[in-house]
Amino acid sequence: MPTKAVLREQILTQLNKMDQATYEKRSQAIAEQLFQEKMWQNATKIGITIARFPEIATQAIIKQAWQDGKIVSIPETDNKTKAMQFRVYEDGDELCKKALGLYEPLESAAVVPKTKVDLLIVPGVLFRTDGYRIGFGAGFYDRYLDGYQGATISLCYTEQITTAFKPEPHDLPVQKLVIENNLK
Repeated sequence: MPTKAVLREQILTQLNKMDQATYEKRSQAIAEQLFQEKMWQNATKIGITIARFPEIATQAIIKQAWQDGKIVSIPETDNKTKAMQFRVYEDGDELCKKALGLYEPLESAAVVPKTKVDLLIVPGVLFRTDGYRIGFGAGFYDRYLDGYQGATISLCYTEQITTAFKPEPHDLPVQKLVIENNLK
């Protein structure tokens, strides 16, 4: 069985071949599926990343959350402690680019306690249909999910679904996968 690192590299290489128009179309279709989910509809405070290609784009999701009156929070990571927390993100807020190339909130943004985030949209690279995932390798979400009590959902392209890995003891599954419909 290939290692997580090999699997991660293989799927990212495949996804990176996607052209911009296809990327935008597929991301929007997955977002529309998310908006139909009860978890989304019932959530008032969501945690979500500012995605970067080839991750499923999240800007339209964030804008819809604001339109729906939801409080949006995005992760702030600490590479030294490997800890992550979520901070409020409002339209027009300034972001800073961190070491991993991710856009994160400024330290002046209010922290949203883990107990107050009622829907966490968890990124990943590969997923099993039972909700286990391979992330980007830093382990931030695995640590954050430990003790998290809210709803969890991940968004994924069809080619990100696999049975090629076994979960490790520290892995925690998400409750729901929103998998791209095959109707492209």
